[in-house]
Amino acid sequence: MTASIAIFGNLTIDDLIYADGSTRWAVPGGGAVYAAFGAAIWTEPVSIVAPLGADYPIEILDRRFDLSRCPPIPRTLRNWGLHEDDGTRHFISRSASRDWRGFSPKPEHAASGHQTVAHIAPMPNDVAIELIKELRKAGVHSISLDLDDHDLAGRADLDATIELLRGSDLLLPSLQDALALFPGLGALEALWRLRSVAPDVALIAVKCGADGVIAHAKGASEWVHVPAMPVELVDATGAGDAFCGGALAGFSKECSPIEALLAGTVSASFCIEGLGLAGLVAAAREKADIRISALRKRIEVHQV
Repeated sequence: MTASIAIFGNLTIDDLIYADGSTRWAVPGGGAVYAAFGAAIWTEPVSIVAPLGADYPIEILDRRFDLSRCPPIPRTLRNWGLHEDDGTRHFISRSASRDWRGFSPKPEHAASGHQTVAHIAPMPNDVAIELIKELRKAGVHSISLDLDDHDLAGRADLDATIELLRGSDLLLPSLQDALALFPGLGALEALWRLRSVAPDVALIAVKCGADGVIAHAKGASEWVHVPAMPVELVDATGAGDAFCGGALAGFSKECSPIEALLAGTVSASFCIEGLGLAGLVAAAREKADIRISALRKRIEVHQV
């Protein structure tokens, strides 16, 4: 049976400043959008559940996704996106968008439609915790989670974050987010710390940008490294979100951590090939299948 995927998160319009001084203004995006495109490469239908501002250019979405569950709001969340030389990015909400809760789905939106699997894109931790509870009540059997770097800053409430991690089936943080939780560690050490606090999560995968992804499946005696696809980098914006959508789609079809990692990595590869959403919009399933076959041969498996 084909999984029905719902992506819960936000829609944004971003003003981007790159490390070389170049800029791009009024770029449509949002974690939910990139994740939805990443999932749609592998499966349909995909619905987006995110507050939808009247100023958001939905023509890039409405032919591809079900937007019927998006509650209307007067304006879209607007961010500054600052890109560092080392690849890290910082998104700062503009003054009129500082209350991020107003731009995030509410727990009751879990019951606004049907889904068998769901992705929780970055949003305030307390909202995500309640949303996961409602999704479980609605019978959702697989939930993937990306973390909110707003709440990780300063580790304001580590206990709440750990509760959130434990509620997921696929925990998919960036290395930047993992190190915000556990400062001073290397990538592999951060993976093991995540596993120690979330022992029952089916798959934990730390996204390491150009270094690919490292991951551990529950109960496995080995950890896995999947390298990034060797494609030309145009714009890394949204690649982590696209990975999450692809990983959830791959996992939902095969119930396999390896297939999740492969699908997520290929989705991210399409994302970075174009500015903004362009690479994902142009992604073709035939090309994705070729990439996943090539990537399968490059998986590295290491004993714990």
